[in-house]
Amino acid sequence: MSAIDPKQAEQEELVAEWLRVTPGFFERYADLFNEIRIKHPHEDRAISLQERQMTVLRTQNQELNRRLSEMLHFGSRNDKTQQSLVAWLLRLMKANNKADVETAITSSLAEVFEVESAQLLSPNSAFGPWVDTPLCGSAKELAAASVDLLASQTTIDPEWQSMVAIGLPLGKSIGIQQSPAVLLLASKDELRFTADMGAFYLRQIAELTAAALDRIQAYETKGD
Repeated sequence: MSAIDPKQAEQEELVAEWLRVTPGFFERYADLFNEIRIKHPHEDRAISLQERQMTVLRTQNQELNRRLSEMLHFGSRNDKTQQSLVAWLLRLMKANNKADVETAITSSLAEVFEVESAQLLSPNSAFGPWVDTPLCGSAKELAAASVDLLASQTTIDPEWQSMVAIGLPLGKSIGIQQSPAVLLLASKDELRFTADMGAFYLRQIAELTAAALDRIQAYETKGD
């Protein structure tokens, strides 16, 4: 938009203000809607005020429809995730030995998140920071940043594009101080786990997973 001199800007402001306080003007001069031509916002042609208004409304409607579609998509996805997590939790509660608990954790979570791999890594004090802040994002970047920790317990598949490492606060639910384990989820989809994704579900899963493992440990210790 080309610059205008102060005098013209003042005159235009006066005209605009007059139109604001005189709503009946365009009712009395309705033909002006079709006679006055202005530049199309996206094309190299002139259009009427009426067509311009329709273009603005159409753009607004498209944006509203886009946002509504996103809300419905994420709402549906969240509903599906919640339903899957409830089913996973029920399976976790029914498991009555360590092997069954670990199977329920890994295989069921692989289904919930629709990922290629779900693994439990053995406790290590170095996993501590991942309890409050799960590592999430590019598989290559996370593997490179944590190569010593991860390589000692698992092999990073070159086909993995994104993954998340969730610290499990073992012992917390039974009042015992222990080194945290890690739940590792990996996907071939580079957008499945991103650095900016919400960590709410991840932390909830970590708490539930750790509590299930604590429960089995307490039972086995008591049995011994």
